[in-house]
Amino acid sequence: MYTVVLLSSSLFLLHVTCTPQIHGHHGRRVCVGDAWSRRVSRSTESFLQPVHKPYITMCQNHRMCSTYKTIYRVSYRQVSRAAPNELFYPECCPGWRRMHSHNCNQAVCAQSCANGGSCVRPNHCACLKGWTGRYCQTDVDECKEGHRCSQKCVNTVGSYRCVCQDGFSLAEDEITCSRIPAPSPPPTGPPKADERSSRSHAGKTCIHYHQPQTY
Repeated sequence: MYTVVLLSSSLFLLHVTCTPQIHGHHGRRVCVGDAWSRRVSRSTESFLQPVHKPYITMCQNHRMCSTYKTIYRVSYRQVSRAAPNELFYPECCPGWRRMHSHNCNQAVCAQSCANGGSCVRPNHCACLKGWTGRYCQTDVDECKEGHRCSQKCVNTVGSYRCVCQDGFSLAEDEITCSRIPAPSPPPTGPPKADERSSRSHAGKTCIHYHQPQTY
């Protein structure tokens, strides 16, 4: 029997990929795993694979014999190797990002929250009073949705104000309208200096005036 060995010059590594295999408890809004994990390295490597090939040869007594020869060809296989434990932060769930430790506790909004709003859930903002909408971009018309004004309501950007009708004034609470009191009559006083007296004669009243003298 003849054996032919064909060896490649060397073995070589083609491609290496690492996939985290996660172990331990899960953090908040973490889709896979925990901060501590064991990485498993998956690689494609070459190796020599034996191949038996039959052939006809001359045997003893000059007879033809069937035998085989072994050759080696380069083949490839997937190999997994475990790496030591290491600190690894897994991916957050969609719509969240990591701010502290292994918890994904910061919501992500596609647009920035306007007018003082804050992102509290993925693509959802918590708005300040007077604003509404997914991103707090819409002014609330308090005059249509209900207000506390006793008379008239005027909508403003992010708020509203109360106004009063003619004859009324706005109180210190800026809500209540109070009627403006009527003006008082002019005060009455003693007769003028040049007015002397008044007398009644036969139902008639005569007023005598002092005529100032000129010098």
